[in-house]
Amino acid sequence: MRDQPSTDVPIPYDYIAYIDEAGDPGIRRVMPIDNTGGTERFSVGCAVIKATREREAVDYVNRVRGLIRSSQRPDLHYKKLQPWQRLVACTELAKENTRLFAVMSNKQTMRGYRNPNAEAVSLHPNDYFYNYCIRILLERVTEWVERRSIVGFGEPRKMLLVFSKRGGHSYRHVETYAKILRLQKETGKLFQHFRAPRFTVIDPRLMKVIQHDQNAGLQMADIVASAFYQAAHARALNWDTEPAKALKPRLGSINGRYVDKGIQLLPWRSWTLPLTEQQKEIFRFYGYRI
Repeated sequence: MRDQPSTDVPIPYDYIAYIDEAGDPGIRRVMPIDNTGGTERFSVGCAVIKATREREAVDYVNRVRGLIRSSQRPDLHYKKLQPWQRLVACTELAKENTRLFAVMSNKQTMRGYRNPNAEAVSLHPNDYFYNYCIRILLERVTEWVERRSIVGFGEPRKMLLVFSKRGGHSYRHVETYAKILRLQKETGKLFQHFRAPRFTVIDPRLMKVIQHDQNAGLQMADIVASAFYQAAHARALNWDTEPAKALKPRLGSINGRYVDKGIQLLPWRSWTLPLTEQQKEIFRFYGYRI
C-alpha cells in the first residue's frame, strides 16, 4: 500500500496549506518524566497562501538565504540556523502574503495515553495523536480559509494540504482520518462536535506529502512550527521567544485575538500545569491568561 494520499482525481483549489512539525508525536514515554522517550513538546505549524501566490514562497526562501548569507544549502531548515538567522527568517516571513497557524502540545499530560478506537485505524502507534493535533490545526485553518474565500470569491473554495514527509508516519491515515471525521460530522456522531474542520474547503483527495527540502512552502511551515517549539521549550539551551514573537503580524487572528485562532495550546486547561515563568512567556505574549 502506498503511503501517499490519493490525488488521482484533479480537483480545483484556490489555497494551499503547508504543514510541518517540530518535536515528535511519541507519547508512550515522554521526557523529562522519563529519562528517554519523546520530546516534552510537539508543535505543528502551518502557512496558508493563495494558489496563485505559490511562487512567492520560493522568492521568500531565496531572499532569506541571501540575508543570512547561506550558500551551503538550497533550503531553509530552522534547526540548522544560528539564533540571529532564525530571527531574520521569522521577521521576513511576517512580511509575506501568508497566514500562519500553530498548535503546541505539552505531552506530559498525554504520557501513556491510549485510544483503542483511534488505534484501530492507525498502523503506527503515534498516528492517532499526530492526527488529533492535525485536526485541531485544521479546525482553525479551515475556519480562516472558509471566511476568507467567501469574502474574496463569494463562496467557500478548496485548499490543497501539503504535508512535510517524516519517517515512521503513515500519511495515508491522515486521509483516512479526514474521511472518518467527515462521515462522523454528517451522521452526527462527531466526537468533540462543538467544533469541526470546515469540510466546505477541504477534500481528502487534496493532500500531498513532499520532502521538506523540495518545497519552499513547507520550509515556511517549518519556520512556524520550530519557532514556537523553541519558544515553549524553556529547558533547552537555545531557548528564545523572539523569533516566534516576530511572526505576530501574520498569525491568524480575529479582532486582535490570537488564542484559539492562530495559536492553540494543548491541553486546553494548560494553566493547571506547573509551568515556569519562562515557559509561560510566549503564551502570555499571544494572549493566554496563564
